[in-house]
Amino acid sequence: MAARLLLACHAGPGVGLGHLTRCLVAARALRRSLGASVQLLVQGEPLARDDLAAFPHRFLPADADLGAALDAHCQAEAIDVLLLDLQPQRVPPGLAQHLRDWRAAGRRIVAIDGLLAWRPLLDLIFLPAYRFEPPADLADGAPILFGWDCLLLDPLPATPARPPGRNVLALTGGSDATGLGRHWPAALDAALPADARLHWVTGPFSAAPALPAAPRLAALVEHHAPAGLGPLMAAADFAVTVFGVSCFELLQRGVPTVVFSPYGRKDDAELAGIAALDIALVARDEHDATRQLAALMQDPARAAALSRNARRQLHTPGGERLARALQDLLP
Repeated sequence: MAARLLLACHAGPGVGLGHLTRCLVAARALRRSLGASVQLLVQGEPLARDDLAAFPHRFLPADADLGAALDAHCQAEAIDVLLLDLQPQRVPPGLAQHLRDWRAAGRRIVAIDGLLAWRPLLDLIFLPAYRFEPPADLADGAPILFGWDCLLLDPLPATPARPPGRNVLALTGGSDATGLGRHWPAALDAALPADARLHWVTGPFSAAPALPAAPRLAALVEHHAPAGLGPLMAAADFAVTVFGVSCFELLQRGVPTVVFSPYGRKDDAELAGIAALDIALVARDEHDATRQLAALMQDPARAAALSRNARRQLHTPGGERLARALQDLLP
């Protein structure tokens, strides 16, 4: 009988789509590699996605008791493995007791990207990150996996080479939490080479951007809540993005990319590592990113070098690593 897996995550305003995107990559890999029965429970505002519709799933209101909902779902569906990709500020109260109860019932518990404080009560912590600095107070417990082969990215289909173009993809995250859409489109329109074709993605939880009424660029196209970013990334010749899952998806495809974090200093170490490997240009903020992108678009040799380095570094999708680790946990 196939193992029954439940992935739980947060999504919505203030959270974005990163947790859900990772869970869907994991769901596809686990179904493909293990033949497992995979379901999803998403706490947040409902949204429609074709890749989500491929799995049994349900949405839970943001103010609902996630722990109780997981407990009820695990019992009703006879779940064998519970995978939790939770936003740190929204971990349900009483989680420790739930973890004890689930394990006592014979279920395996896997944390994706977090729950380090609950390590003694987990069976595995899988970090979709290339680096990890353990906190000084980290307790013993579940093994922790991380590395470049743990990034939860879908395997890429083979695509024919095409001549370089001038398509630029701009990504601010699923909710544009820092309001870049209010001023950044105009700044990009003013600074990029005039032959650029700017593709601005408005996330499903983002406010409408302030787009120039008469763009200076060859084209400025808004894509509102696209079903997936794959086709836009495949057509992109350059990209500028906030740091997150989409950054690594772009690098996996070899898109010459400028990345920055609008979230204070929390991503400094990760961005420093990206800069050291020379797989993307790292900017201080959106203003610096605009300047660096404009220069990169005039330097084809530099863009080609970034593309080669990125493809070489991100050649191993993490879903298979997660599947192998889960296989070792299953009876």
